[in-house]
Amino acid sequence: MRSFLTADQQARQRDFREFVALYVEPAAAEWDRAQSIPAATVTRMAEAGYLGNMLPVKYDGRGWDTVTFGLLNEAFGRGCPALTDLLTVQAMVSMTLLKWGTDEQKSRWLPPLARGEMIGAFALTEPSGGSHLKSLQTQFTECGDGSYRLNGQKTWISYAQTAGVFLVVGYVDSRPLACLLPRETPGLQVEPITGLLGFRAAGLGRVTFTDVAVPAASLVGKPGTALSYIAPIGLQYGRISTACSALGLVRGCFEEATSRAATRKIGPDTVGSFGMIHSMIAHMGTELEAAGLLCLAACRATDEREPDAFAKALMAKYFASRAAVAAANDAVQIWGGAGCHEDAPVSRYYRDAKIYEIIEGTSQIHEELLSRNFIEAGAKRAAQIR
Repeated sequence: MRSFLTADQQARQRDFREFVALYVEPAAAEWDRAQSIPAATVTRMAEAGYLGNMLPVKYDGRGWDTVTFGLLNEAFGRGCPALTDLLTVQAMVSMTLLKWGTDEQKSRWLPPLARGEMIGAFALTEPSGGSHLKSLQTQFTECGDGSYRLNGQKTWISYAQTAGVFLVVGYVDSRPLACLLPRETPGLQVEPITGLLGFRAAGLGRVTFTDVAVPAASLVGKPGTALSYIAPIGLQYGRISTACSALGLVRGCFEEATSRAATRKIGPDTVGSFGMIHSMIAHMGTELEAAGLLCLAACRATDEREPDAFAKALMAKYFASRAAVAAANDAVQIWGGAGCHEDAPVSRYYRDAKIYEIIEGTSQIHEELLSRNFIEAGAKRAAQIR
């Protein structure tokens, strides 16, 4: 895949991987056990420009393209998917504001988000809704002066435990509406969620809104636009981030599995000398390459504003997340009993991998959206032939 990257992108990829090897991989297992990321690590990422990587320089960002954003997520996915989730939600909130925020909202929120002085949380998922966005029950009530009252609950919100601002989506009557709420807003309460299967250090939480006052200046976009215009921006970058992070995990599984196969002995032979191991490694290596190309295509399509950028992000996330689950399963198998211990990186990969098939839309939701897209394209081709 490197042959498709510019010299600048290749240089940054090396920097990202060196950063992860030095500051992330050695501590990832401990963060997983502690179920938290140290503040010093977030500060180090911010100082490197990673938390505002795509934001314009005028908002204290780095102005990097989506391909570079993808490379950043791939590098962190190799080291610690739970930490990569911070890159995901930070991009979801900041890029949504960059596109749809008012000038005042951009000047207030984007610089501290870019500098890492504040973490953003994308508060969309609800207890009874999951990936079905039209079933949201969080409600805005008009107050008659342009302001609203907000009641409801969000759950499984990444980095809710440390977020300083929440981008919240709900309904006013039958119209979806989005707003920004600072953490200290009266009536906003965060309850930590612990004991997760994977992504244990991603600071997930439940966020409850009880008669929260929402001034007109806090609204993002107009009523009726939150699900058709506002949220899709965040979801696009969320899916790209997740796909590239899953790609990084596949790379981690492949590297750990091939190293183990080359060195672990069973009698006089290495594990890698057995035919059934050949099959696992051949499949893993091929899916690593395929997932990389799909992720690159999704990033480029987003940079170039291609009309099929949405579909390409769906395909990348769908394929890479499924490849991560398969790769983690085979990597543990190749490691054998040692792979079942918490000290083994493949053990953590195995737990983290499953999360990729659920966050930012389940694999089943992706199948529904992709099949609909493919069938509509088929109908257009058929109409042209007739």
